[in-house]
Amino acid sequence: MSCALGKVGRGVGGTAIAHSKELLSLAYVQTLCAASGFNYNEPQLDNDGVDITIRGKNFPGKYSSPKIELQLKCTDIHSYIDMKTDELVYPLKVENYNILVSPSPLPTFLAVHFAPEESSSWVQHSRFGVTLRYGTFWMSLRGLSSSSNSASVSVRIPLSQRLDAASLLWMMEGASKGLEFFNGMKP
Repeated sequence: MSCALGKVGRGVGGTAIAHSKELLSLAYVQTLCAASGFNYNEPQLDNDGVDITIRGKNFPGKYSSPKIELQLKCTDIHSYIDMKTDELVYPLKVENYNILVSPSPLPTFLAVHFAPEESSSWVQHSRFGVTLRYGTFWMSLRGLSSSSNSASVSVRIPLSQRLDAASLLWMMEGASKGLEFFNGMKP
């Protein structure tokens, strides 16, 4: 789990902004899991490109307990949004990119959280509740060619591919049927 930073520094609690952004992207997905009734696991070490595994139960497909894996990223860099194409253009480290394009026994997705620049704006509190600001966008990189770039690969994620309860359920239903998810598939 990592974040592309617009600023380097520490939050008011002393934690590095990069670590706080990792927590924000994870909290967003954990909140979706709670709202959707899914369980999740986080690996002890992030050395294989998976930050969270989401698990379902009692699905009617080929696999009654489907699982999907997400690699989480976070950015607050507004220039990563291409308004002409309605895409989030994220510079993914080539090592992470090559992991995500490789065959995997479980459906694996890249999920990039787009956050406000100021950490004080990430969460809005009111007497009626809490709102996590902006959102997370997903993409399957399966089926794409590996890269020999030296640093990163620009991944173009359509803004229509917002990670929400409906898309999470669609992913889990597909996983229960044994579907392979490829770039361009949509709920």
